[in-house]
Amino acid sequence: MAYKRFDLAVEAANRTGIPVKIFGTGPVEKTLRSRAKKNVEFVGRVSPVEQAALYAGAKAFIHPQEEDFGITPVESMAAGVPVIAWRRGGATETMEEGVTGEFFDEQSWEELADHLIRFDASRYDPSVIRAHAARFARKRFQDEFKRYVEQAWEERSRRL
Repeated sequence: MAYKRFDLAVEAANRTGIPVKIFGTGPVEKTLRSRAKKNVEFVGRVSPVEQAALYAGAKAFIHPQEEDFGITPVESMAAGVPVIAWRRGGATETMEEGVTGEFFDEQSWEELADHLIRFDASRYDPSVIRAHAARFARKRFQDEFKRYVEQAWEERSRRL
């Protein structure tokens, strides 16, 4: 989808020569492919196992769009991979700057390219990133939600 702004990642990769892999498909894929240079690889639709392998082999995950939550940055962090994200939306709530990745403030290929050029993966500890992502794990959510409901029920029962 156009709002995901993968055009920024393609243009930043084109200008810097840094290799970028884009997974998934969509209505702007044909246009992006026509603009991309050889260092941009489109891997198409991938299975969860293939997606996990892409995360595991990445130096960073690029998240150039605004999402309410944005599961892909969290999935990347769960694999111990830092995120380079536009400082908007859910990424601001799920990431910790300098710990799980970096933010860029202007949604432009120029600023994204600058971050790609300056990015140093060795500054990030994959185990710390994974531990941070665990805060968003399904099991934790389920346990905390269950505990909340039980406490609310208990308080209500005491008042009756």
